[in-house]
Order: sequence, then structure tokens, then C-alpha cells
Amino acid sequence: MRRLFWMGVGAAATVAVAQRLRTAWRKYTPEGVAEQVEQAGESAVAAGRSALDTFVQAFRTRERDLTAQLLVTPEGGDPSAVFHRTGKPAAQPSAPTDPAAERARPAGRVDPDEPLYDF
Repeated sequence: MRRLFWMGVGAAATVAVAQRLRTAWRKYTPEGVAEQVEQAGESAVAAGRSALDTFVQAFRTRERDLTAQLLVTPEGGDPSAVFHRTGKPAAQPSAPTDPAAERARPAGRVDPDEPLYDF
């Protein structure tokens, strides 16, 4: 009975080792290597997309926060004009002809009494 038990244990161990060897052998065949490269590429693309999505979301949030803090009324009174996301082309600024107009205070400043600085 003991011999039969140990023969069964040996047969089970042989099957397990053979299965592991088949898996390892498949891993290093050209098809197996191609699968590993494909999986690595897919995971790299997924990680890149995730990082880009996180960056874009943080960028837009920060942009909105800064716009809300720095501008009382955006130029032209249109909040979407600040982000240039109206779908309409951005308006081209006209060249001032009056020298005093060059020093004109930009629209939407928080503190109208704050002096303009030339650097």
C-alpha cells in the first residue's frame, strides 16, 4: 500500500513538473515572446493614456482656478473667450494708433488701482 501511495505522489509530481516545463517552453517560443511584447505594449499605452488624462484634467482645473482668481470679468464679458474654446476663431487684436492706448489697462483686472509695471 505504501508503494502505491508513493507511486501516485510521484505520478502527480511528474504531471505538475511537465505542465510547468510546457508553460516555460511556450514562454520562450517566438509566439510566446510576441505575446509578452504585445502585453507590455498594451500596458505602456494604458499607462501613458492614464497619465495624459490626469495631466489634462489637472491642467484644466488649475486653469479655471487661476482664471477665477485673476479675472473679474473676462475680456468682452464672455467667460468662454478666456479659454478660447467657443468653437469660433479667436479675435485678432487691432493695432492701437494712439500711444496712450498702448498703456491702456487690460480688461478684467481685479484691482483697477494697481499700477502697471514696465520691466
